[in-house]
Amino acid sequence: MEDSKLLRLLHKDPSAGMEQLMNQYAGLVYAVVKGKLAQSFYVSTDIEDCVADVFSEFYAELAKYDPKISSIKSYLCVLARYHATDVVRKREKQRGDVSLDDGESLVQIVDDFTVDGDLAEDELRREVFGAIKELGEPDSSIIIRKYYFGESSKEIANALKLTVSGVDTRTHRALNKLRRLFGGKEV
Repeated sequence: MEDSKLLRLLHKDPSAGMEQLMNQYAGLVYAVVKGKLAQSFYVSTDIEDCVADVFSEFYAELAKYDPKISSIKSYLCVLARYHATDVVRKREKQRGDVSLDDGESLVQIVDDFTVDGDLAEDELRREVFGAIKELGEPDSSIIIRKYYFGESSKEIANALKLTVSGVDTRTHRALNKLRRLFGGKEV
């Protein structure tokens, strides 16, 4: 849905507008937050809380949003980075305040953090991004824009000076290459 229509819906029917906003941008906001928090110690509830805070702040500050300055997508990305940075700061402060002599704090850390799961997820993320880089240009840019930033084929085509059908064809071929690389079957 276009920004102007989405803004009208948000003003006319806030519940439906927020539902549409979240359907349209939740994946993008989640990816931005997770990307920022993956660089530090975090728990999954931090990501979920941060994403919820982004949408809450957007709605609370809706009157201050100026569509002439930025798109909703860009604005949400900025909010997501801001909130994720805030979570990182709070986590670092908490980490600095923990005493290893305090058994209760240590139990809380152990409950929130699994080394094996987090390391495996980081390693998988590195492998996937490495494989995407090996696709070469413009395929790697297309995959990142489409699946990481949630851009449509039309947006990607305009940005990369390609046709929409060219973007779709390259996406299909690139995904098949990635599937083969990771042991899956072509579609």
